[in-house]
Amino acid sequence: MSESPSISHTTLEIDESSQSPVIITTTMQQLQRPLKHKINFHSAPNFSAFLRSPSGHGGGFLNSLILRTTAHRQKADIQLQSLLNEPEESLPTFIRRASDHLGSEQLSIEQVSKLLHTQPFIIERLVRTLYSSTDNDKDITTLSKSEVQKLTRILTSTIDVRALIFFMILAENGNDYVTNNGLREFYEKYLKHLKTFDENRLQEVIQVLLHKFHLDQKSQIDFEEFYSIVSKDSTLLESLSQFTVHPAWFIESSSIPSIKQNKFRRFFSNYYSQQKIYEQQTNKLTIDYIKDNLSRIILLILYLLINLALIIYVIIYRTIKIKSHVLVIFARIGGILLNFNCALIVILMLKHAILLIRTNKFLRKLIPVDDHIDFHKVIGRVIAGLAIVHTIAHMANFGRLDDYSWATYMFTTKPDIGWIGGFAPLSGVILCVILTVIIICSMQWIRRGGYFQIFYWTHLLYLPFFVFLIIHAENFWKWIIGPLSLFLLEKIYSILTRYSSRSGRTYLHSVTIEQSNVISLTIHRPKNFSFKPGDYMSINLPRVALHEFHPFTISSAPEETDYLRIHIQAVGNWTKQVYQRFKEMSEDIVQENQIKIYRADIHPEESAADLKNIEQNHIHDIDNDDDNDDDDDGNVSGITKSQVKLRKREPVFIKGPYSSCARYVFDCKHVVLIGGGIGITPYASILSSLMAQCRASYVVCKHCDSINYSSKGLTGNRRLKKVDFIWVNRDYKNFEWFLNLLRQFEQEQEYYLASNSNEKRFLDIRLYFTEIKHDQNIGNVPLDLVTKIWAEIAGQDIFTNLKSKTHIGRPQWKNIFNELISGENASTANDVSVFFCGPSTMAKAIQNHCATFRFRFYEEKF
Repeated sequence: MSESPSISHTTLEIDESSQSPVIITTTMQQLQRPLKHKINFHSAPNFSAFLRSPSGHGGGFLNSLILRTTAHRQKADIQLQSLLNEPEESLPTFIRRASDHLGSEQLSIEQVSKLLHTQPFIIERLVRTLYSSTDNDKDITTLSKSEVQKLTRILTSTIDVRALIFFMILAENGNDYVTNNGLREFYEKYLKHLKTFDENRLQEVIQVLLHKFHLDQKSQIDFEEFYSIVSKDSTLLESLSQFTVHPAWFIESSSIPSIKQNKFRRFFSNYYSQQKIYEQQTNKLTIDYIKDNLSRIILLILYLLINLALIIYVIIYRTIKIKSHVLVIFARIGGILLNFNCALIVILMLKHAILLIRTNKFLRKLIPVDDHIDFHKVIGRVIAGLAIVHTIAHMANFGRLDDYSWATYMFTTKPDIGWIGGFAPLSGVILCVILTVIIICSMQWIRRGGYFQIFYWTHLLYLPFFVFLIIHAENFWKWIIGPLSLFLLEKIYSILTRYSSRSGRTYLHSVTIEQSNVISLTIHRPKNFSFKPGDYMSINLPRVALHEFHPFTISSAPEETDYLRIHIQAVGNWTKQVYQRFKEMSEDIVQENQIKIYRADIHPEESAADLKNIEQNHIHDIDNDDDNDDDDDGNVSGITKSQVKLRKREPVFIKGPYSSCARYVFDCKHVVLIGGGIGITPYASILSSLMAQCRASYVVCKHCDSINYSSKGLTGNRRLKKVDFIWVNRDYKNFEWFLNLLRQFEQEQEYYLASNSNEKRFLDIRLYFTEIKHDQNIGNVPLDLVTKIWAEIAGQDIFTNLKSKTHIGRPQWKNIFNELISGENASTANDVSVFFCGPSTMAKAIQNHCATFRFRFYEEKF
C-alpha cells in the first residue's frame, strides 16, 4: 500500500563504524523555514566500546548502558527534533483550528511576544535557536502561523524539552553551553525591561545567579549540569515547570473580535451575569446569614416599620378626620417621612456618639455602627425620593386650585401658606435647589475624582437647609430639636478642642517625601490627645487651605507619646497641594518654619520609620520649649521667645480622634488585616502598637544582659492570638515607607520565638505586587527563577528584603482563606475576623469570600 503523504517517519540507525548514532528524518511536508537546531550527540554512547567491555556482570553493564543512553540532553534533543519535524496535520486539533482566527499569515516578533506574554528579545532568542534565516546577515523579524503554532506545541510539551529550550535561550552562542557572560547578558537585558526592578541591585542579583549555577567558579556549564542543579531544587523545578504557554491564548485572542462586533450581545451577557449574581445573593437568607446580620436586619425592619406607621397615620388622619384631597395626602405623606428621615440622617453622623458605641461591646453588637456611613447614603437617597414626591404632589395640587394662579402659589407669599409669613412654598423652592446641589456634589465621581473640596463645601449647605426646613415645615422643629442639640454640642466641643494647645492646636515636626507620591507628616502630639490603634483624625494645614479639614488615619501607635504620624497619597487637589508645598519648599522657609524635610524618594534610607530615633531627639528638644511655654502662662506682660518660635512653626489643627472598625482588632482571636495601596495606614498603627507592647515586656538579665520576655509577650493577657497581614499594591516601591516597620516586627518576632520555643508564630506577612500578572508563561519564569534563587541564598525577598515572600499577581482569596482554616494550627471560621481598607471593588470581592467562609468582615470607611 502506498504511504500517506502526511505521515512523517523518524528512524534511529546505529553504525558501529561511527562514534555516534544518526537520526534520519523523512518528512513529506517540509517546514517553510530551514531548521537551525541539530541534535547534539557529543555524549552519545559508543556501542562497540560497550560490547568490548570486560565487565563480568551483565546487570552492571545494562545499568550503565541505560544511564548513558538516557542522558537528559539526548532525550530532549530527540523529542525537540521530532516536534519540529511534526507535520501540521499531526498538531492538536485546537491549535490547527485556531490558525483560522489569527489576523495575518505573518506575525511580527512583537505580536508573538504579546500573544505569549513575554518580552520580544526572548522570542528573538528562541527563534534564532530553532530556525535559521535565509539571509545570514539579517535576523528573523516575522513568523508564519504554522511556526507560531509549532512554538506553542513545543512550549506545551515535556519538561525535558522546555528545560532544553530555556537552556538554549540562556546560551550566549550556540546551544551547547551557558556561559558566564551569556547568563549575565540575558538577565541584564531581561531585568532592565522590568520597570519596577531596582537597577542599582542588578549586578548583585546577577552574582547570586552565577553562584547558584556554579558560573562564579567556571566559565560555562552544559545542559546536564544545568538540569542537575535545577532538578535537585524543588523550588527551581517548580519555576521551570511554568516555562510554558497555555494554548487557550489562541481561543481568547480569536474570541475578542467577535465580542467587539456585537455590543448588544455583550451588554445583555453582562446584564444576565449581573442578574445571576443578584439572584444568588438574594438566595442567601439562610439561618447562618440571618445570625451573622441579625442587628442589621432588625434595624432595617424597625426603620421600615416606623416609615410604614407614619404613612398609615397620615392616611387615616387625612382621609377620615380632615378628608383631604388625594394630592394633599401624598404631599403630607412625603412631608412627614421627610421630617423623620431628615432628623435621622443627622443622628447617623454624630461621630462622638459613634465613638461611645464602638467602645462598648454590648452596644456595638446591638447597633450596626460600622454601617453608619452606608446608612447615611441610603437615607440621603430616600430623602431625595421623598422630596420629589412631596414637591410634585404640592405642585399638582396648586394647579387644581382656583384662588390664585399656579405661579402665585409657587413663588410668592400672597396665598399665606405656612406657619411663618406664608413662606412655605417659596422656602420649598429654595430647599429643592439646595438639596439638588448637595446630592449632585455628593456623587462618587466628584467625591473620589479629585474634587473633594466641592463635596466638602457644598455639604456645608446642610446649615441653611435645616434653617429653611424649620421655616418651611410647621412641625419639623419637634423632630430635629433632639438630634440637632446633640449635633451642636459635638460641634461646640470640636471647635473648643481644635483650637486648644492641649488637644488640637499643634505644629509640624518633620515631613518625609516618600516614593510613589506619598508624603508622611510627623506632628507634635498634644498632651491630652488620646487615641486607639486604627483611629483617624481630621487635620487642617492653614498655610495650604485656611478652612479645610481632611480625614486621615493615624499610622503611629498610641504608645508613641510624643508625636502623631499620618501618611497622605497625592491624589486630590488638596493632597497634591500639600505634597508640592513641602517637596518644593526652599531651604530658607524650612529653617524659618523649624521643620525638617527628608527626601526618601531620593534617599530611601531616610524613610519615616528609619528616622524614629532622630525624631525622638528632635521632639524632646522642642518639648523643652513647650515646658517653658507652660511656665510662662502666667506672664501676661508680653510675648515670650518660645511663643514667638511657636508662631513661626508650621501650624496644624486637628479634630478627633474618631473611631473606626479597626478598634475591634484587639477583641478578636484571629484577625486578617488586608490593605489595598495607601489603605494600609490603619494597620500600621496596629502593628506599631503590637510591637511597642512586645518591647514593653522585655526583661533584661542582670548577669548576662540577655533579653527575655515576661509572661505578656506578644500574646499574653490578650484575646488576640494570631495576625495575618496582607498588603496588595501595584508596585513594590509603594511598600518602601512601611517596610522598616515590617522588618522590625519580623526581627522582634524571631527574637520572641527564639526565647519562647513553645510559642507559635504570631504574625504572617503576605505582600502582593500586582503590576506583573502571575500567569504561568515563559515571560515570568526568569523573574520567578531569580526571586527564588535570591531568597534561597540571601535568605530574604529580592524586592523588600523581608523574610516573607513578595507574591507576584493578585491574591487568590479562596486559597488564602482556605489556608486559614486548614492545617495543624488552623483557626475555626468563627474565630477569624477580616479587616479591610482599600478600593471598593476589592472590598466587594473579599466580602463575598468572607460570606462563603463565614468570616466576620469589617471595612474601613470615612
